[in-house]
Amino acid sequence: MDLLVTPKPIFHRTKEVYAYYLSFQIGNALLSEGKSFAFENEMHSPFFDFVNQIGLEALTSNLPIFIPVTSVHLATDLEHTCKVDHSRVVLLMAKKVELSPFNLQRITHLRENGFKTAFIHRDDYDAMGNFFPQLDYIFNNGDISSLRMIDGKIRKVFARTKVIARGIDSDSAFNRAVLQGVELLQGQFYKTVAVVRDNKVSPLKVNYIQLLNQVSQEDFELDKFAGIVQRDTALAIQFLKMVNSSHVRGSNITSLRHAAALLGQKEIKKWVTTAVTTTLGQESPGEVTRLSMIRAKFCENLSGLFEMAVHKDNLFLMGLFSVLNVILEMPIEQALTMVFVPEPIKVALLGGQNDFRRIYDFVRLYEEGEWTEVSRIALIQHMNIVDIFNAYNNALKWYGELISLQVGDSVTE
Repeated sequence: MDLLVTPKPIFHRTKEVYAYYLSFQIGNALLSEGKSFAFENEMHSPFFDFVNQIGLEALTSNLPIFIPVTSVHLATDLEHTCKVDHSRVVLLMAKKVELSPFNLQRITHLRENGFKTAFIHRDDYDAMGNFFPQLDYIFNNGDISSLRMIDGKIRKVFARTKVIARGIDSDSAFNRAVLQGVELLQGQFYKTVAVVRDNKVSPLKVNYIQLLNQVSQEDFELDKFAGIVQRDTALAIQFLKMVNSSHVRGSNITSLRHAAALLGQKEIKKWVTTAVTTTLGQESPGEVTRLSMIRAKFCENLSGLFEMAVHKDNLFLMGLFSVLNVILEMPIEQALTMVFVPEPIKVALLGGQNDFRRIYDFVRLYEEGEWTEVSRIALIQHMNIVDIFNAYNNALKWYGELISLQVGDSVTE
């Protein structure tokens, strides 16, 4: 698919993820065929293909998804084009969608078929009067004070329409918006360290960090690994479940040490880096864990495109640890002193320039939707847009499968 696309989170004021919206670029932005609105006059929407193919579980963990649509798309049979649950799909009208009687009729009909609707901020609120009864959300880029005024004005007349504040890129901006009464927010604030505590890490997190450090050794001792795991009953149960579901299912496991020996060091490392990072991230906004997992797999998948396939395992680790500062609530420099990571990863995460950093920068540009810069790097690296899309698509699917396994485990407990 000749498409660059990433789901960006929309948060509730509680910092729980409320929904996602698609940021996208069709083709390469620096080539003639690469235009964000190249689909403006196309009857077929690539975004419904994308959502249908991946599914909402992998894409949004079954939370709502905002999908861009144009006037042309409104005239098509979206009711049957969309294969996922309509009640979890919000049709996000492009700015060029006309406020015409026909579009109003179509939006009304689509809402009757279960869809919700959203508009990007417009200056002509008066012209939108007839649309507000059929409008569930509106994105706004204004400052906090004007946002509150707009939010109050809309709620006074159309209480059901929710305003989404965009561009909330710091924790202080988030707090100001919440104090002004804003309920839904979008931005990069969740990637920042909200609170720098007194440099003390909880005993539980210390245990997990020790476990990560243990398995990061080239030839770690299984006895020490088992000793650390058995300090946490939940972690021990999770490990034994994973071993029982693996290829050694038929074995008569007598201890954690025995289970570790059956699984082997390579598989243990894979499990620890994902399971422990997920657990460490539970006190942070849920999106932080999701971000680290998808980022890790995306880094690994890009290894071949950047001619670094031999380093794919370390690239996975780099993506995983890239939000360690947020998880531990301390500066990244301090967080990295608590875990063992290969020197190239440490250099990259601390801002140094090396081959690892090139991939890390590319991944962050991609997830932030900086498509012009992504396109520039793709041209320099001779990377095909389809290959980049497939690398990210695979990371989403991998995360979806990981979540499915975790949900399955919780159901059987």
